Amino acid sequence: MPFDPRLDAYRELGLTPDATPEEIRRAYRRLARRYHPDHAPEGKQHEYEEKMKRVNAAYAVLRNPHRRAQYDQLRQNGAVTPRGPSASPTARATAPNDPYMQMRVGYQQRLYRMQVNTRQLPVWAQLLSGLFAGLGLVMGFLMGLPFGIVGCIPGALVGLIGGMLVGLFAVYLLLLGLPVGLLALGGYWALGMPGLLLGALAGVPIGWLWMRRALGRSR
Repeated sequence: MPFDPRLDAYRELGLTPDATPEEIRRAYRRLARRYHPDHAPEGKQHEYEEKMKRVNAAYAVLRNPHRRAQYDQLRQNGAVTPRGPSASPTARATAPNDPYMQMRVGYQQRLYRMQVNTRQLPVWAQLLSGLFAGLGLVMGFLMGLPFGIVGCIPGALVGLIGGMLVGLFAVYLLLLGLPVGLLALGGYWALGMPGLLLGALAGVPIGWLWMRRALGRSR
């Protein structure tokens, strides 16, 4: 079966070219659950169907080691030229020996994978992560200003990724700490200091479960 030269299989699955077979399977299962047409909101049926077609096509290429090797060779030779929003940064016309461009492409790939993962989180968690990402973007841009445009772009990308990581850490910390704090407070009101300790201990497994569920959804 010939390859679609407009398909960036790695980008469609939110992966980098060094992804393992297990990572490919996990990414496909996650996206298949998310974009199954039966789960499409009203008015987005066609959009979900088209996305699912691209996800299936990407998985059909990458799940088979022989087809994946052929596809990787075509990508290296420039025969795969994705277009539109699914185009991969690595497939664009860039100078292959330019370390600045290679660094920027690497950060763009990491950013895309993180964006795909955070879309699986609840809306409030996405907003919190986005807030930190925005702050990181501004800080990174300002720190790169003394070096001109050469420093601003990578600085902004690094700040954006760093801010998103901090935001995700804050989300997981909140998921873990919220039930601990609430149950500890309730226990203190009911039983005083012994209740506070018992409530905190009871909240740990609940918070841990919430955090694990969020981690599972974002992988």
